[in-house]
Amino acid sequence: MAEEKKIAPIGIWNTVKPFVNGGTSGMLATCVIQPIDMIKVRIQLGQGSAVSVTTTMLKNEGIGAFYKVYRSYVLDID
Repeated sequence: MAEEKKIAPIGIWNTVKPFVNGGTSGMLATCVIQPIDMIKVRIQLGQGSAVSVTTTMLKNEGIGAFYKVYRSYVLDID
């Protein structure tokens, strides 16, 4: 029997897919690293240890304190 040739899908998705995947992975990485970076900055400012900084941020400012500058990272606003 003759082998059937696979027809390449027609459309823009194959062209756009690497850009969508790259952008999505960049935003996900920022979501994961941002809280850690905020804690690190506050430790460097001399506000205490990692545990004390984290508990203070949660008590006084809420979960949003970990993502204060998130929007500027994702949207690349200076």
